[in-house]
Amino acid sequence: MDDPDCDSTWEEDEEDADGEDGEDGEDGEATGAGDADAGDGDEDEDAEEPRAARPSALQSRMTGSRNWRAMRDMCRYRHNYPDLVERDCNGDTPNLSFYRNEIHFLPNGCFIEDILQNWKDNYDLLEDNHSYIQWLFPLREPGVNWHAKPLTLTEIEEFKSSREIQERLVRAYELMLDFYGIRLEDRGTGTVGRAQNYQRRFQNLNWHNHNNLRITRILKSLGELGLEHYQAPLARFFLEETLVRRELPGVRQSALDYFMFAVRCRHQRRELVHFAWEHFRPRSKFVWGPPDKLRRFKPSCPPRLLEGPRKAEEEGNPRDPVHEASTQGPSPAGPAGDEPAEPAEAGEAPGLAVSSPPSSPLQPCLCKLSLLGWGRAAFLSLVPSKAFSE
Repeated sequence: MDDPDCDSTWEEDEEDADGEDGEDGEDGEATGAGDADAGDGDEDEDAEEPRAARPSALQSRMTGSRNWRAMRDMCRYRHNYPDLVERDCNGDTPNLSFYRNEIHFLPNGCFIEDILQNWKDNYDLLEDNHSYIQWLFPLREPGVNWHAKPLTLTEIEEFKSSREIQERLVRAYELMLDFYGIRLEDRGTGTVGRAQNYQRRFQNLNWHNHNNLRITRILKSLGELGLEHYQAPLARFFLEETLVRRELPGVRQSALDYFMFAVRCRHQRRELVHFAWEHFRPRSKFVWGPPDKLRRFKPSCPPRLLEGPRKAEEEGNPRDPVHEASTQGPSPAGPAGDEPAEPAEAGEAPGLAVSSPPSSPLQPCLCKLSLLGWGRAAFLSLVPSKAFSE
């Protein structure tokens, strides 16, 4: 890897309490250079490194080197922007006011309740309007919509403590998931799966790569605003769809460079990188983690299959009681870090939450894990088969 200091995923010391960085592109995410497939974002002219020193994603794929800019950006986000000077807001909290339904988004926008109630299924509007995403998923870094102000630490605390705001944030997340052909299957764990309309929505994702920027923004915002446990299931979903099912070639590079490195929990991030390494071909070209450590890494639990749209409920079949027990989680308003630590790695969240098929052959294993007090177990998939922020 080009600069190991920019990726704390495999550090041996305890996980930092802070997080690691982002990107900004067309609609107000980070200005990182994603990849040729996703469309490169705006370059940061003030960056210390000359342009020639920062390999593009295309160069990265050709030379087998890591996208240094993506690495740096995501590390900075995960570590809570150590170089960021908090702006003096003088009591002005536009992000809070918007989420309290007190002001409409700018420019030429509407109130958040109008979006949440009236924009569902209006896919053309969600695709073509490039001003709302910075307001629905605010970040501490600026975006291209200068009307949208960066989050402040004061606002972040208010977001986390307000049940009303947390509820709206989850509804906003569900709105965007539906736009991408995904559904939130469990609000407690963040488990996601394919929606019934996924084929058409996946086609839109492959055609309009600026959505990669939006997805990175969403992942980052979830980590900032109290829904950190939603990050890994979404990143895991995109790795499955790009590397295993190969349904989203236009998202593949962003999923590797940005999505999985937006996950702030180091253990979950390691599991994501390991999953990507197992399914990436040719494996010799995998540059997102050290091969020696990936070979030695042991996932926390045996992987299990990830379903598409669930049909068991529609057909009246009983749900897997083990899955039911494992997906009971805190309300959206609860703190993001209230999961019990795994015995093997204290202080880190458990494995990834993914969908599980009824009558899984791994039920005996799951029961044992539940008895051991591992809480809501979440597992990777073995099904064989670009991201900045707006």
